[in-house]
Formats: sequence, structure tokens, C-alpha cells
Amino acid sequence: MASAVGAARILRAPLPRAVVLIGTCGAYARVDRAAPAIGQAVVAAGVRLVDVGAVLGVTELPSVLATLRRSDAGLRAVLVSQGVSPVEVATTLGVTVDDEAAARVARTGAEVEHLEAFSVASACEAAGVAFVAVFGVSNVVGSSAREQWRAHHRAASGAAATEVVRWLERGAAGLAPVAD
Repeated sequence: MASAVGAARILRAPLPRAVVLIGTCGAYARVDRAAPAIGQAVVAAGVRLVDVGAVLGVTELPSVLATLRRSDAGLRAVLVSQGVSPVEVATTLGVTVDDEAAARVARTGAEVEHLEAFSVASACEAAGVAFVAVFGVSNVVGSSAREQWRAHHRAASGAAATEVVRWLERGAAGLAPVAD
């Protein structure tokens, strides 16, 4: 949650037109379709707060707690037009290192895991600032995640950064115009 505090600190006047969160994520192994591949860049369509304990049935999130944030549709559409795949993101409190827990989280519809996306998206929503996240897939979520992340995080970060640079070089389409 430190990312929410950090994002809230920088989201002061003059507000940015958008926040683009760039980083790495882990992909959940899927039985219903192919998971995003290691090294692939993805863009967050939605970011869901997921408690692994709740998914396993041993805890419950309070019903008044907001658990879903959507990325900015215009920014997301431009990145998708570049060939970046849209995904549903699960934000968990910790890295999921158990294969069964990862499989259960994947059944929520999550395709990738990223620990800070929900809090940054929430800070942006509170400030009225457009939000989008672009991640490079560095690992498969589960028991091998940490070793895979160590092996692939630089290349995955590069894949995400490359897509954001392409977007910027194309004129940062999708951003709302600056108000006078």
C-alpha cells in the first residue's frame, strides 16, 4: 500500500493528464486459454484487489471495500491498437508462490498478478487522473515465480517500456487535451 501513498503524494496540482504505471507482472497459468507469454507486453484492462485467503475460502473481504478499478479506455485502446494485449490484473498483498493458490486466483478471471497496480489506480481515481498500466510478463505465478522473475525481469521491463515509448513517439494518442 506504500504505492498508494506515493501516488497520492505526487497527484497534486498541477495534476498530470495521466499516470502510466510500467513494470513487470506474473502470468497465471490458464486451463481455458493460453496465458500471456514470458517477455510479452500487456496492458491492464481492469485491476482487481484479490485476497488469496478469500479465494481459498479462509478469509473474507469486507463488502464495502471497492475491489475493481478500470484503466482509462482511451489510453488502453491506443496501446491495444499497437498490438499490446489487454489483460485483467490481480493485485495481491504478496507474491503468490503456491501453485494451487495461483490456480484459484486465475479462476477469478485474473490473467496476471501485479502487487501495486490496484493502489496506484485507486489514487488516480481519487484524484480524477487517467490511469493505465503496461507490464512485461516476467514469470508464471506460482512456485517458480521468484526464480523466473530473476531470470526475465529486465527483458520483461524492456518490453513494457518499448510499448510506452512507441506510444509516446506516436504523439501520446488517447490523452485528453490540456485545459486552458
